Amino acid sequence: MAQNVIINGVTYQSVPEVDIPKSGGGTAKFYDTASADVSGADLLTGKTAFGASGAVSGSMANNGGTGGTISTKAGTVTIPAGYTTGGTVAISSTEQAKIVASNIKSGVTLLGVAGSLALPSISQDSTTKILSIS
Repeated sequence: MAQNVIINGVTYQSVPEVDIPKSGGGTAKFYDTASADVSGADLLTGKTAFGASGAVSGSMANNGGTGGTISTKAGTVTIPAGYTTGGTVAISSTEQAKIVASNIKSGVTLLGVAGSLALPSISQDSTTKILSIS
């Protein structure tokens, strides 16, 4: 954020940063961090940023890639708190192989697969009390 800066009694308007030459070469850069709201939980472990109160060390875990498979109806995959580069969670291939039209009742769609299994109809003759399955 740009600020007004006074150097040797001279006011400079809307200065976004101050660069000061260093004796060994190069420059030191200074920024106004008064409005910074970074916390350790916002930064990966081993990283440092500067906030309104000075240096802030990171405490967020770097979990890299995550993923997993779900193999039961109530199965879940827990993604740990922290940073992740992404990943995939999927139904296990064993369970995917079972999700075919012939295993699903006709008229029911399960996970995008429309069922084709025709169930037998059962009827009862009201006079003879005989069940017939067709």
